[in-house]
Amino acid sequence: MEGRVDGRPGGSWRLLDLVDEHQEAVEFELLRAGFRLRDVGSEQLDWRDFYVLVRGWVNVPHNEVARSARGHDLWTVEEQLLAIAADRLAHANWQRAGRRVAPPKPLPRPWDKKKSRQLGRDAIPISQFDDWWESQARR
Repeated sequence: MEGRVDGRPGGSWRLLDLVDEHQEAVEFELLRAGFRLRDVGSEQLDWRDFYVLVRGWVNVPHNEVARSARGHDLWTVEEQLLAIAADRLAHANWQRAGRRVAPPKPLPRPWDKKKSRQLGRDAIPISQFDDWWESQARR
């Protein structure tokens, strides 16, 4: 399991990094599978078995490790298709209604980033403000 992947440590190093970053989620899934973190590397749960478990968890919807690693739940194909169908139905109903309002927004997906506009982190020093103001006016 050793080696490098994309210039980064591979195999067991990446596995250990994942456990380090998402320890609570890994422990939860191990408990659900009937193991504890202290069992890893023992006869009861060798490193290869642990590797296979973790690889499986990362790609399973509604899994604590996947949620922790990605920051959201994975959606199954069925859930994605339902969301698409709901979006299309809402849009079709909006078209048939003939109203002059904005079209309906699609259902939010967990992987979509929120659209926000940030102009900067800190205040611009007054000495640079005039140059910034003029550059905005030229746009």
